[in-house]
Amino acid sequence: MATVQLKNLCKVYDGNVKAVDNVSVDIKDRDFVVLVGPSGCGKSTTLRMIAGLEDITSGELYIDNNLVNDVPPKDRDIAMVFQNYALYPHMTVYDNMAFGLKIRKFPKEEIEQRVREAAKILEIEELLERKPKALSGGQRQRVAVGRAIVRKPKVFLFDEPLSNLDAKLRVQMRAEISSLHNRLKATMIYVTHDQVEALTMANVIVVMKFGIIQQTGGPLDLYNNPANKFVAGFIGSPPMNFLETAIEADGADVYANEGTFRLKLTAEQKKLLIPYVGKHVTFGVRPEDVKFSHAEKDGETINGRVSVVEPLGSETHVYIATSKSQVIGKIDPTVIPKVDSKIYLIPDMAKVKFFDIDTDMVINAAK
Repeated sequence: MATVQLKNLCKVYDGNVKAVDNVSVDIKDRDFVVLVGPSGCGKSTTLRMIAGLEDITSGELYIDNNLVNDVPPKDRDIAMVFQNYALYPHMTVYDNMAFGLKIRKFPKEEIEQRVREAAKILEIEELLERKPKALSGGQRQRVAVGRAIVRKPKVFLFDEPLSNLDAKLRVQMRAEISSLHNRLKATMIYVTHDQVEALTMANVIVVMKFGIIQQTGGPLDLYNNPANKFVAGFIGSPPMNFLETAIEADGADVYANEGTFRLKLTAEQKKLLIPYVGKHVTFGVRPEDVKFSHAEKDGETINGRVSVVEPLGSETHVYIATSKSQVIGKIDPTVIPKVDSKIYLIPDMAKVKFFDIDTDMVINAAK
């Protein structure tokens, strides 16, 4: 397989529209890297530059330490799986998978071996004589992946390959692609807008916004240590709650005061936020980091009224309206509060994050 290095890649359209802005990523051999972000963040454009389907405005792209900026797509030794499968409707599954090898004039015996091998890996051996119209969405996606596998490329590229599948099939295909990565020990670069796909599949996640990388790291690192408010809100489901709070001192203690309630800071948070006393910051807590309380406790509870209740079996999602904000909590499934009733949640303060209200950057020891 191969390494891939992106060094200050830029893509500019119409002279001044920057779709990708100085993106630098070092992808190691056998990494599963996911580029994730909202629509229009530049992730697919970045992938297409790696594939050679988009010209690079500036910067350098290396595959296996070879500069490939001006190398045609067919000579980059990559294989791409598209969102729309891109299968030839008049060809059988076998012919769709074999087509690229036939164009490259591989021997018939080797084509047969590679196609059968890929079909076995993907468990589509019984589908080889069918045409795409006779396949389900999941089967078509397997064929598209199989067409990439037979190439035995240095790098696999996936451009939102599961977007057209229903929710249950997406979960299944997610696991299958992860398993495929482990078996092939391949370098894979995967684009998605779905942060759950990113968290469950990648060993490296690249979060993008407006063509700029916001943070790169492992799934748990991004979840536990987001660099800024955008990453904190994008990674995790339901997303992190954000509340504007005033930092105030009361004797020897320091509190984050939302207006409806105030929360006492830990000793470590107090050290970080002493410079913010008298100022406002963004308080962030994940829905899974709160628990139900039967009573209001000054300095400990988030107070509000229940606006929506979502019983999900394994947990209950409760939407709480404070005087200024909405908070989502994941609580024990045995607790089903009534809509419009008062409710109190205790956040795990050790897991709370604070963000500078002007820069949206996390407030940490480096501040």
